[in-house]
Amino acid sequence: MSNSPSDHSIMSALALHYDDLVEYIRRRFNGRDFSRDLMHDLCIQMLEKPPKEHVATPLAYLRRAAFNRAVDRVRAERTRQAHMNGFVPEHQSVDVWDGEKALNFEQQLTALLDIIQALPMRQRQVFLLHRIHEMPQREIAEELDISVNMVTQHFGRAMKTIAQQWEPAHRACQSCFRKKP
Repeated sequence: MSNSPSDHSIMSALALHYDDLVEYIRRRFNGRDFSRDLMHDLCIQMLEKPPKEHVATPLAYLRRAAFNRAVDRVRAERTRQAHMNGFVPEHQSVDVWDGEKALNFEQQLTALLDIIQALPMRQRQVFLLHRIHEMPQREIAEELDISVNMVTQHFGRAMKTIAQQWEPAHRACQSCFRKKP
């Protein structure tokens, strides 16, 4: 195990926000025992295999790691139960996509990622923390050491840019403002 500054910041954040992380998982997966068990596993994982690269926002990193681990556990349990009951869940059935749909999806996803990557740094951080890591604006403000008002402004600007530049969002916005006959 290494003792890099990143290891220290992750472990400090884990110690400081342990109860908040347990509550975060409990709210989403409805089980205090499940969430405590999961956080115990995450602590062991962070001790045994800390992140190899510097983590700029340790709390967001831990939230995402805990959430992903919880989703994996729930899926594994559902799959195990399904196999014990003799059938394969729908999400594991073969979904046939034609090549055009798959290509269109990939192109739209790439376009969206490019737009997000091109956002100014603070807008991108706020957008990702709020939409991807599901952090409340108050926590984002604390994490980035800015006001909640600034978080709101950065998020609004990011959403406006995405809506203007990303084709599906742009089409959706245009249809919202069309007058009905």
